Amino acid sequence: MKPFLVTEPQAGRVPFWGLLFLALLYALPGLIGRDPWRGDDAVGLGVAYNMLLALRAGEFDNWLLSRLPGVLLPDEGPFPFWIASLLGWLTQALPLDFALLVRLLWVACWLASLLLCWRAVYRLSKRPEWIPHDPIGIAASPRKLAAALADSSVLFLLATVGLVERVHETSPEAFAILIMAAAFYCLAWSLDSPRKAGWAFGTVIVAAWLSKGLWFGLALSLSLMILAQASAHWQSIAKAMILRAALTVAAMLALWFGLMYRDGSEAGLAENLRANAQRLDWMAAWWALQFSGPAKGLGVRLYDLAREPWWFFWPVWPAAVWALWQLRDRIREPSLIAPASLISTIIFLSPFAPGSSLAWLMPLAVPLAALAALGLPTLRQGLVQFMDWYAVLIYGLIAFMFWAYFLAWLIGWPEPMAYRMGILARSEQAADYWPGLLAGLAISLAWVLLVRWRLSRQPSVLWKPVLLASSGLVLIWFLFQILFLEGHNRRNSYREMAAQVSESMRASDGCVHAEDLRPGVQASLQWFAGIQFAESGKCQWLIIQDSGEALRRIAPRLAGWQLQWVGARRGEKQERFRLYLRSPSAESDR
Repeated sequence: MKPFLVTEPQAGRVPFWGLLFLALLYALPGLIGRDPWRGDDAVGLGVAYNMLLALRAGEFDNWLLSRLPGVLLPDEGPFPFWIASLLGWLTQALPLDFALLVRLLWVACWLASLLLCWRAVYRLSKRPEWIPHDPIGIAASPRKLAAALADSSVLFLLATVGLVERVHETSPEAFAILIMAAAFYCLAWSLDSPRKAGWAFGTVIVAAWLSKGLWFGLALSLSLMILAQASAHWQSIAKAMILRAALTVAAMLALWFGLMYRDGSEAGLAENLRANAQRLDWMAAWWALQFSGPAKGLGVRLYDLAREPWWFFWPVWPAAVWALWQLRDRIREPSLIAPASLISTIIFLSPFAPGSSLAWLMPLAVPLAALAALGLPTLRQGLVQFMDWYAVLIYGLIAFMFWAYFLAWLIGWPEPMAYRMGILARSEQAADYWPGLLAGLAISLAWVLLVRWRLSRQPSVLWKPVLLASSGLVLIWFLFQILFLEGHNRRNSYREMAAQVSESMRASDGCVHAEDLRPGVQASLQWFAGIQFAESGKCQWLIIQDSGEALRRIAPRLAGWQLQWVGARRGEKQERFRLYLRSPSAESDR
């Protein structure tokens, strides 16, 4: 007997414009008016920007590589930045800031991920195997049930706590979510059109390889192998699909390896020799990274796997685990085994994959959201009420605290709260940006009305348990970006410091050599101040980053250099920067 029955009222749809508005409200805040954040966001913009410079200069070899001047970055997969730089090159005649363009591209990727997840869940859940038994003729139609479950999967993705900031960063990790959504859709599509889906799945594997490395591509490949062995639905189409996927992967990777390993030094020019050596060095570093294992060792990776997913994938993972348990007798059906195969391969290979734990696990949000949505018809009332009250209490409290601290920061009272906000935001008083305040008030009021509707006696549609969780997370993200954007920029970007460095360098023009400078800092200084970093040490300027024990010592003198500036970001005590100008005597001796 089928374990659930969904009636016509329960399979009601989320209004299309409401779902679209919620997705845009999630994606757009922080897009306009924010600086590139330090860390992965700044590094991603720096890689895309240097690829754009290579395109403008006609340097194809430099465009192939994810790099900063003098710094090879094989851990930053080049594929998403190829797209960003090509888009910037094609639109260079438009008055559009490149950083904004790149963020727009990543927002588009996130929206495309939501759409592909919706389409995959819709295809799988309208199949006859999934339709519940209806002896009395009250069940919803297959299309209506499938659409309601697909809507719920999008709401679960929007409710995932750990994704809300990560998907707004310019990083391969955020792009990997789109790749996972595309792979999931290809698996669902293959049951109806295995040949076309095979070509598409091979392309997705190559995109995974060139974005997150060998292990991500291998995980997607293994998921298809698992389906071919464990599910009768894929056994009959496995040969046609795997053959086409393998041909696509072989052809595209052969082209990539051919471009990277080709001998470009036949002309004998110094530029060709240098570009050839740089490509080979990048590939050597890339291969070494693929087999280097987790960044902090196997033990830390296993500990992270047992600790971090609990909060990162909240509240999706409880619903997904519940679905697998309640529907365990139907695990070989396409709707369940397709997302389960993707989850199992990622988790199985994660102890061996390079990079940080959360960066590797982020794509799991897509199949987890699909499983959680499929399990909604089996949720018990107690779990539904827990999810509702969790969202109301937690997100309501956070929103209230945001408003309280912002108003204290704005008017200076209560003084302890205003002082605390001044320390956190590194500014004594908030800017009174009234359009933003009015927008924040409107969204807060809309959420209160939504809570009132949800807790009233409305028809019990499937997606009601996750509605407050997704809308609550959207609310606090919107308020955070509207109310605290100025302070967040000040804490998480190098704009002010870059202006100080640029002012100090007006005494003399020339390139800058970096020493112990983190890639995110170098990318920020290049973007904000237009600093020309060089790969050699024969420059007029030298900038050094201090951290750890070096912060306790006075900035030392360097023979042949004159100290021009010492500083850091406002309120930052964990790093320090020193800027030196080559002394005239050293310049003449050289």
